[in-house]
Order: sequence, then structure tokens, then C-alpha cells
Amino acid sequence: MLLDALGLFPALDVLDVGAGDGRPLRELARRGHASRVVGVDPTPGPGVQPAHAEALPFPDARFDVVLFARVLAHLPDPARALAEARRVLRPGGQVWAAAHGPAHLRATRAALRQPLAPGDTPPEPAVILTYPLRVTADDARFLLGTYGEEAEVSPHLFPVQDAAQLLVWRP
Repeated sequence: MLLDALGLFPALDVLDVGAGDGRPLRELARRGHASRVVGVDPTPGPGVQPAHAEALPFPDARFDVVLFARVLAHLPDPARALAEARRVLRPGGQVWAAAHGPAHLRATRAALRQPLAPGDTPPEPAVILTYPLRVTADDARFLLGTYGEEAEVSPHLFPVQDAAQLLVWRP
């Protein structure tokens, strides 16, 4: 859904910062993206280069789009990462960032008795993506692990109908 919302033209060179296991890169390839698609991550998966967002290993003006999907909140210096993104952009290029919105996994957190902590209000997003999902007890354990968290997961509280939500904006 995120890639659909961004409408990345196949002729654009794309850098995915914090690409992790490379799923977005593989999805772009599956869709026939014709130009260069590169992913970087400090702990890279297959097809992803090792690099930190605050020190991108590319020359100036190399990409048309730089994407940060669920990454900026986890960086020690997000302002430096955004400056690096702008450095590697070609003139007219775009930086896109996506972060979880307030409705993200609300029902799952409630079932785990871990309500979302109130946070800073993010800037007004260009796009809000919300899609339904069903979360089982095993899914909840896995999701918590991806956030570096653990909790007692009571199987009798699951499955829950929930939603994934991303706020997408151009910083």
C-alpha cells in the first residue's frame, strides 16, 4: 500500500533507507521497476547494503527518491539523516517518510494491556494509509519482538481485528 500511495515511476532511482530485509526493494522489482533501487540498513538483509542513515555511502545527487519507512523515530540523529537524504537527491528529487499513526495496532495493544503512549503530534501527513488486519497471539508475539518488546500474550484474548496505519509525509 505504501508503494502504491507514493506512485513511484519506474524510471526513478530510489534509495530505501532502513531497508531491513529488503521487502520493498523486492516488491519494486516484482512490479517491474526499471531504474536503480538501492536499500541500506545497519543490519542489512539479502540485497541490502550495510550503511547508516546519517552517513550515506553515495555521491551527491545520485537518487530521485529517498524513502524512510518506519525509520526516523529509531535513529540517533534524524535531522542528520534527512540532511544526508537531501544531499544524495538529484535536483527536484523527493524525500518521503512514513511513521506509524495513532490507530496502528490499537486493538492488539489493548489486548496486551499496553496502550500506546501519547507522543508528539507529527506534522500533517500528505497521505494516511490505514488497512485492516487480523492479529493472532503468535502475530502479537512477533510484532512485539520487532519493536524490541516482550509481554505476556494470553491466547484467549486473540485473535483481534486491528488496523495497521502509516502516516506518510514529505519532510
